[in-house]
Amino acid sequence: MRRTAKRIFWGLFWASVGTVLLLANYGAIDYRFSLVRDWPAVLVLLGITKLIDSLTNQR
Repeated sequence: MRRTAKRIFWGLFWASVGTVLLLANYGAIDYRFSLVRDWPAVLVLLGITKLIDSLTNQR
């Protein structure tokens, strides 16, 4: 079960990243990634990953 949850999470994550980048390339949204500006998003993703792990590892 744990492996399935991780695969779903990472699949949704990469699909959403790809969607944002694709829309940015077509000019549908105005988004440019900047590590200086967007570094808190990395912390949010780590937190979500830990949350999913803790929810799927209940015994």
